[in-house]
Amino acid sequence: MSIFLPFPGKFKSNITVMLPEFKRAMIEHALKELPNECCGILPGRNNKVSRVIALKSLNPSPDSYFMDPEQQIEVFSEMEKQGESLIGIYHSHPIGPSHPSDTDLQLAFHHGVIYFIVSLEDRGNPEVNAFKLEKGKFKEVIVDFICLQ
Repeated sequence: MSIFLPFPGKFKSNITVMLPEFKRAMIEHALKELPNECCGILPGRNNKVSRVIALKSLNPSPDSYFMDPEQQIEVFSEMEKQGESLIGIYHSHPIGPSHPSDTDLQLAFHHGVIYFIVSLEDRGNPEVNAFKLEKGKFKEVIVDFICLQ
């Protein structure tokens, strides 16, 4: 199985299309998994997220996640059949900020995808921030949540 990672070469600073429903879906998944971190992936085409796929975290914990490898294989096989690529990966910080932790950086190895972090530090006002991995560091990127007519 081959996995095509988008954004060869230079990475654009914005995703121009991501529906607000996807942001809500990531937040809802994070709330459902409390007190543990949640995780999932965002497939799509042409730098546009097409859906949110919540994944199972093995050994759930409030300060780490580990995506189920068998589920990942199933999802990536389905993505390949549908002509999708990996646009983003998301996880939550149940009590921390919406910025990558040292552990997040140590475990990040997908260049060219966007890492979304859902913070539930303020449960009444969850935050979602996005980052790309560049030269061994995370750089914050802007995501436009756009409603399509």
